[in-house]
Amino acid sequence: MENRFEAVLQPWRIANTSALDSARNQVVMVRPDSSCDPARIVPTTAWWRVPDIPAAPLRWPAGGNATRNRQAIVVDEWGPYDWRSPKLWPLDSTRAVPLRLRVLGPAGRWRVVGQRGVVRLSAQRGRTGDTLTVTPHADSTGGWRVELEYVGAATVSARGVRTAAGVPQRFVHERFEPVQRWTQRVFRYDERTDPFTHPAAFDSLLHGTPLLVRDASRLDWFWSRPRDREMPAERFAMEATGTLWLPAGRHTLRTLSDDAVRVWVDGTLVIDHFTPHETAPMYAEIDGGPHTVRVQYVQVSGWVELRLDMLPGVVRRSAGSAGPH
Repeated sequence: MENRFEAVLQPWRIANTSALDSARNQVVMVRPDSSCDPARIVPTTAWWRVPDIPAAPLRWPAGGNATRNRQAIVVDEWGPYDWRSPKLWPLDSTRAVPLRLRVLGPAGRWRVVGQRGVVRLSAQRGRTGDTLTVTPHADSTGGWRVELEYVGAATVSARGVRTAAGVPQRFVHERFEPVQRWTQRVFRYDERTDPFTHPAAFDSLLHGTPLLVRDASRLDWFWSRPRDREMPAERFAMEATGTLWLPAGRHTLRTLSDDAVRVWVDGTLVIDHFTPHETAPMYAEIDGGPHTVRVQYVQVSGWVELRLDMLPGVVRRSAGSAGPH
């Protein structure tokens, strides 16, 4: 596959990842003499897809967001961020310690009005565009929170709530990821040990010798092709056993999976979505304290996705929403 980069200073900027495989990519650096012209760089075979809109000139958008660099492309749980409201966003890996957060949004000032589970902040006040470095307490059980107050231009939130210029509004960045330890055992199955048609044979398979064993600090699988050369691309199962340490209170265990998953907590089946499906969330309530968790995941073919998250409080799937929020 060929990636074409036109008039850019940096073809690659990789963040929040542990490895990059570019062996199948050919990078062509082009620095045109004139301005970037979509009519010249988009293949002519694609123009039949573009609707003919009278009086609509063919040019790149000229709005403020269109002229920002690629670091301005931010997608959160609501979708693409439009820069019309204040937000704290990680500059590096979301699991870096300390964690650098950039203050995004319209021009204005901010100040810290609350914090929990944090031992140090690099600043207590500043302006939009600043970087705030957060150092969590070592014993914060994976949970911390920083709350800021913004005063500046008029804003529009992700939910469409409008706030007039000069009116203070608060925004938050928080993490809740309790300590976890996992052992992942991967098995390759065939027609005789298919988990959906021969469940007894599949259960026997899981009591045998695994294809590979991996230790991990969290369950988060997300790829179109394996990053591990020993990992099968399809028709495999993974059983993970682990321990969780949760702070006091009621919490929610959430899985996001494609193709099938089921979860036991302290020996009790709490999530049973063990039929092939596209990406879908499932939820189970769980109390604070130590827990033993067992997860079975099956990949039939195509996209690999399995994530297990712990959420503070009781969280249920929104009515009419297929998303994980």
